[in-house]
Amino acid sequence: MTQVSHLPDVRAEFEKALDEHDLFAALTVLNRTTSYRFTGVYYFEPGLVKSLVLVDRENPDLRVGQDVPWFDSYCMMTARDGKECEIQNALDDPRLNGHAARQKVLSYCAVLLRTPEGEELGTLCHYDVCAKATAPLVFAGLHACRDAVERDVWERLNIRPHALPPV
Repeated sequence: MTQVSHLPDVRAEFEKALDEHDLFAALTVLNRTTSYRFTGVYYFEPGLVKSLVLVDRENPDLRVGQDVPWFDSYCMMTARDGKECEIQNALDDPRLNGHAARQKVLSYCAVLLRTPEGEELGTLCHYDVCAKATAPLVFAGLHACRDAVERDVWERLNIRPHALPPV
């Protein structure tokens, strides 16, 4: 497992995998830069966080995770922050007292994905069933790949920028 040390290389390898293969292949590249078991892209629908693509390094045949009710997700916290979210150990995090995922997903880090108009769209995230300290450049890797992920999600979900009214 390589750690994120050369961000331009990670971004270039991510974009190459996305261009030559698909989002799953690109997320596999990003997953290899961390110690997290899972790397995924989720999008928001009313009341739900829907799995679009998921990499599970212990189950390489899995390509999509389970959809999660909005209030049972950590993605909701990322949307609330408006930028990113980090949980190193859910059992020790007072924000998560009573949260449905607290016992199942112990570590999580994510950046917010947006529509072309800047609305909340979903998340690009890493997570694990074990507590993990977030390595120093993990968020930098997520931010470096976010634009390419957003463009891919827009295409998959048929999201187009609103046309500007004639002047």
